[in-house]
Amino acid sequence: MPGFGKKKKTAGAGAGATETSNLIGSNKAAAKKVVNETATFVNEAANEAAVRFHKAGRDGPIRAMALLGGLAMIVSNGIMIFGRFIKLDFTGSLLALYCTLFGFIVAVLEATAGPPNVQQAIRYYAKFLEYTWGRGMLYFFVGTLQASHWNVMDWAVGGWMMLTGLIAIMVGGSAGKKLQEIRSSIDSEATLKQQWEKTDANSDGSLDLAEFANFVKRSGVRMSQNEIAAAFLAIDKNHDEKITFEEFFYWWSGPNTDGGDGGGSGLVLI
Repeated sequence: MPGFGKKKKTAGAGAGATETSNLIGSNKAAAKKVVNETATFVNEAANEAAVRFHKAGRDGPIRAMALLGGLAMIVSNGIMIFGRFIKLDFTGSLLALYCTLFGFIVAVLEATAGPPNVQQAIRYYAKFLEYTWGRGMLYFFVGTLQASHWNVMDWAVGGWMMLTGLIAIMVGGSAGKKLQEIRSSIDSEATLKQQWEKTDANSDGSLDLAEFANFVKRSGVRMSQNEIAAAFLAIDKNHDEKITFEEFFYWWSGPNTDGGDGGGSGLVLI
């Protein structure tokens, strides 16, 4: 029955084409979802960067600088990936892709609007990013990578990231030493509890950045806003922008080292 075999073959081909079409449609939908989520994150992060620059006098500018630099890397390199690929500059296209990914990592680390699961994964697999010096080294490295594109925009963005990295490294060292001075001045758990109660002005069981700044001021140790922000985030172990008494006590009672656990060491999380 030649006609029947032909019809069967045609029907099979039609089913295969339908399945392929559905798969392509599914992949397009997934890709569109990723693009939309990324665009939403970039928009929220940009708004947060603007707010952080507005509050830089109070919170310190390092995190705002890093966030802005990360967003600039995403935008500038995202545009260049395809342009260089079309020009058959595959090395340049790959380098732009790396810079885009690094820019995304920087933005996720510094933006509270970032996906929590991604932030946790980055911190889990890259422990050095828990510390100011570690982030500073990352910022400086990605800045050199960005500047290697050899054009004015990339030099500007790369130079910005390298400057941010150098500042972060210096702030990490100085903040760690001053945090150690404060910790050494608290001689007992009773004194620690007393300091906590005085500092927790609204009695909500946690300290925000402003309350922590008052704690530093009462200690008599002079710290810049960048150093206060670095010390605050060193003690805030779960990165929720608040310090609980448990975190406060862990900082005070933790090991006295120079290696960087955030408990009075020279390596402080920013």
